[in-house]
Amino acid sequence: MIGKILNTQNINYSSNLNGDNLKQKIQDIFEKNHLSFVGKFTSQSRFSAADKWTYIKWYVPNFKRKTAYLNGEIIKTGKGTLIKLNLKPNPVVSIFPALTILIGLILIIVAEVNKDNATTLNFGLILIAVGISFYLFGMFLRNRLLNNFKKNLDLQKV
Repeated sequence: MIGKILNTQNINYSSNLNGDNLKQKIQDIFEKNHLSFVGKFTSQSRFSAADKWTYIKWYVPNFKRKTAYLNGEIIKTGKGTLIKLNLKPNPVVSIFPALTILIGLILIIVAEVNKDNATTLNFGLILIAVGISFYLFGMFLRNRLLNNFKKNLDLQKV
């Protein structure tokens, strides 16, 4: 439930390549400069990737600036190789929709209790609309990274 609210996605893909060949193919993809994402291996079988688009242009220490993030793990199985992916948009794009929708609902409840505050009701509805649009924007950013990653690897969903 929390994953849906924060717009994260966990997907498993299978590959017909063995583990070493798949790792080399992913490494080769990460070394290409013309792609819309960048990545690196963080351990022997784990890797991370991020979209090249940035959400915030200026540098802020300890603050994630990319629009979407992907963490993956290569697992060797008896039938082939499995890739476990965890995708999420920028934390700001994940948390902002939940907060604005919650604040919008609170404002609508306050407007209904007061019965005469149309401005509060309208502002609450606007906040809910903004929250929904940011949630959809986060889905777009997450799916953009996933589609660009899948396109370069020829993966089949498990």
